[in-house]
Amino acid sequence: MKKYQSFLTFLVVAITIWIFSGCTPSSNNLYVSKYKGIFTSPPKKVPTLFTPDGPIAGNGDVGIVYGGSTEKQCFYFSKNDFWKAKLGYADGGICLPGGLNISVKELKGADYHVEQGIDYGTITANFQKGNLIWKLKSWVSATDNLVVIELTSEGAPCTVNLDLWVKKGNESRDESGIRDGIYWFTRHLDAPDLVWPSHITAAMKILGADSNSFVLNPSKSVRILIGFCTNHDSEDYFNIVMGKVKSVTESQITKLWQEHEKWWAGFWSESKVEIGDTLIEKYYYGSHYLLASCSRNINFPPGLWGNSITEDTGFSNWEGDYHLNYNFQAPYWGVYSSNHVALSDPYDAPILDYMKSGKKHALDLLKCRGVYYPVGIGPKGYCTSMFPLTAEKMKRAYRTEEIGIEGGYMFLGQKSNAVFCTANMFMRFYTTYDTAYALKVYPFITEVANFWEDYLKFEKGRYISYDDSFWEVGPWMGKDWKKDYGDINPTLSLGMVRMLFTGILDMSSFLNTDEGRRVKWQHILDNLSKIPTVVINGETRIAACEGGTGSGSRTKPGFGRVMMHGLTFPTGVTGIEIDSAFASILRKEISRWGKEPMGDGNWNMLQGSETYFPSAVRLGYNPDTILTRLKKSILTTKTSNYFIPHGGGGIEMLSPVTSCINEMLLQGYEGVIRVFPTWPINKDAKFENLRTYGAFLISSEIKNSSISYVEITSEKGRECKLLRPWKSGKIQIKSEGGSGTLLFKEIDNRIVFQTEIGKKYIVKPV
Repeated sequence: MKKYQSFLTFLVVAITIWIFSGCTPSSNNLYVSKYKGIFTSPPKKVPTLFTPDGPIAGNGDVGIVYGGSTEKQCFYFSKNDFWKAKLGYADGGICLPGGLNISVKELKGADYHVEQGIDYGTITANFQKGNLIWKLKSWVSATDNLVVIELTSEGAPCTVNLDLWVKKGNESRDESGIRDGIYWFTRHLDAPDLVWPSHITAAMKILGADSNSFVLNPSKSVRILIGFCTNHDSEDYFNIVMGKVKSVTESQITKLWQEHEKWWAGFWSESKVEIGDTLIEKYYYGSHYLLASCSRNINFPPGLWGNSITEDTGFSNWEGDYHLNYNFQAPYWGVYSSNHVALSDPYDAPILDYMKSGKKHALDLLKCRGVYYPVGIGPKGYCTSMFPLTAEKMKRAYRTEEIGIEGGYMFLGQKSNAVFCTANMFMRFYTTYDTAYALKVYPFITEVANFWEDYLKFEKGRYISYDDSFWEVGPWMGKDWKKDYGDINPTLSLGMVRMLFTGILDMSSFLNTDEGRRVKWQHILDNLSKIPTVVINGETRIAACEGGTGSGSRTKPGFGRVMMHGLTFPTGVTGIEIDSAFASILRKEISRWGKEPMGDGNWNMLQGSETYFPSAVRLGYNPDTILTRLKKSILTTKTSNYFIPHGGGGIEMLSPVTSCINEMLLQGYEGVIRVFPTWPINKDAKFENLRTYGAFLISSEIKNSSISYVEITSEKGRECKLLRPWKSGKIQIKSEGGSGTLLFKEIDNRIVFQTEIGKKYIVKPV
């Protein structure tokens, strides 16, 4: 009995410590903890120019990738703001600061077991050889730019050598040394021809050993602390990080861990899905984990490869930049509906920073007001996509010596890059109705509207976009590539422009501004050219563009990735509620995926899966087929670190699973909330706090082929329109804490009622 009481006392004390330390794990942390990345052999693609296959952790700014062998382990360190801002593709791009080698000769040939834990963002290793058991735990503090690595051994001692190394070359310079027991390096990207310089210092402190070479005895531990600071964080970056690392104690590391746990617990508590499929759920939560690990620096969003780079970027991996014709936008498409909106906070900074240059491009090159953006940009107004600045480089890269094409910037024939940037802004606006956010992005959106007001030509009662390429075109296509500028009314632009003017009308009304301009905007909407179609064998097919040579066979009729960008996802300009007849045409195109050459992808769903899947969902395609193909897509290229890599980019692949599943469970983009709109009726599922248009948080469950309830939290007190979840019978709505039922209207199978700010409503059958 005394032992039992002692245990209870211990349990109460432990729980009390958790509560008062602010680190009580959320139920969802416990749920996602079962989804670990397991590695039973060393990574094969570390280092790499593309997506690594090793364990990854990060805090949204600093990222680590774990590679190497058992006897020579290696951590690669990256940071979102360490860029080489050199003009001329591809002489710039995001760069690798350096890394840490951990050499343990006694571990050669040891059994390999590493886990990537997504519940609290950890990488743990357990290597065994004979009596020696080596254990490593590493994490990147969620609240500071500090990496912590803890080493322990059991059974036998081992000799450990630590080598903090700096990446060299690529026109950089570096220093390194030891000061007051702190090992450090600094890498400088500050050549005179750079647009702006970058400097980074990494500082390492070893707790539990006197030097970087030591014997690790059984049951003893050594903690390694590495801090990072750049000139973009502070002008005094060197002294800042050296002082910080020097002052950290063991107790402070414990406090850092508590804060770290608290951040991840808060993150995972924001929403939850349960769909009864462990593979899809694993990559659903894993995708959110990877984006949370790389997207929290408000001024420097992650580039194509996130903060898990293991080499300097360059020509072959597109400088790791912000590609504006979908790659930069795509990673965030799932976070709005997942209620992880804060992960998109960094998205706007480089777009808004480029406005001055965008205005100059529009005026100088097209004689238009507004903004005109090239295909690739970087942070702080830096352009990554300029043609090589010498004839020699042009000839080597593109088989031409002409360096003045497109003003020297890579627009690649497309006029839609800037308007594509607004897609995410509208998604965030409609799902939050956040006034401060709307005010922040409205000036940019207005400049995009200015551009299209001037660029579109009004002829014979309709607006037309000329010389606007459907696909990227450029000198790599041969000496006659300029003729490929001739596209007229590409589907992508028509869809994006429709989204733009619909959105700016809503946003200007919301902000009570620009009333005098709305007549023009509405006129463009009412008279914009229709989506081009062609009749083949008696069936209406979607055309890539109305006229022009485009990119040859890639513009043949069908419903490929670029068309879907403009029509269904992310624009949402059509759907089964908006235009059921047109949606039916698009569903027929989906049924052809994999049965005829598409030119830009098929149901293998690699490049383009971030739009293929949610588009099929929005159009009401067969949900069983969608889930089957989604699993096939995951299995085709999945890695143990939760990436689903393909040739077109890196972190854009963090969107396909999240966007697809969220859209299957909840939709609201067509003005009516629909729960389980494209979900197998006989498959149980549950979700909590998914976000949808109107600033509503929705929870619901389908069980035994019936929806149990719909719980609606209204953030902004807007009118709620809910598609009737039950075909027949009476419905009851109660507000949380309310004593009676709420009155509502039922119009065309829609339940309509006015909400109040912050109130929760439960809709159930009676």
